[in-house]
Amino acid sequence: MWLILIITVVIIGAIFLARKASMPVEKKTQEFLKTQQTRSKEEVSGRSLPPPPPFPMGSTRRKDANRIAPKRIFRLDYDGSHDFDNYPFEIVGESHYQSNIERFAVKREGKGCFTEVEAKIIREFSNSHDKNACRVDINGLTVGYFPRNNAESWVKLLGRLNMPDNSEVYVKAVIVGGGSKDYSFGVRLDIPSRIANSAKYIKEV
Repeated sequence: MWLILIITVVIIGAIFLARKASMPVEKKTQEFLKTQQTRSKEEVSGRSLPPPPPFPMGSTRRKDANRIAPKRIFRLDYDGSHDFDNYPFEIVGESHYQSNIERFAVKREGKGCFTEVEAKIIREFSNSHDKNACRVDINGLTVGYFPRNNAESWVKLLGRLNMPDNSEVYVKAVIVGGGSKDYSFGVRLDIPSRIANSAKYIKEV
């Protein structure tokens, strides 16, 4: 009987000593976990986070930032070295803007019009038919658009020259036609017929 009691006391004492010895380790573990939690909260709050990386090329955030950047104005003065004709670039869609074009056309009696003007090329982000749509305006009025394949080339050119998407590029243009009801007005631009050749002629104003 006494032997069983002594063994029981020894076992209880051993368990107590073992638990007491492990308490510092548990306390250190708890302190470590608490420190990690505090550090995580600080990082979430932004106090320890590194600055965000720049926008990756082609990202949506980069494009949006590019579109709302301050507008920059450029001129494209072409010397005709890549084409045989003056005003070699033909735009499209003029039939929808005849009343706008007619406001600037100087008509000649019995002949078609040949009125030299200044035009502006600008991206049209709200266009639901073409994400690369490039609009042509004269004195703030739309007179037509770039053909789809040329619009895509123009957008690529803006990117290659590090020009903002909302850049405005002014060029020489001419209004032609309008000699009769069957011969509507058209607009031609004095820029290279191959868009890629425009790069060296674009200068910021």
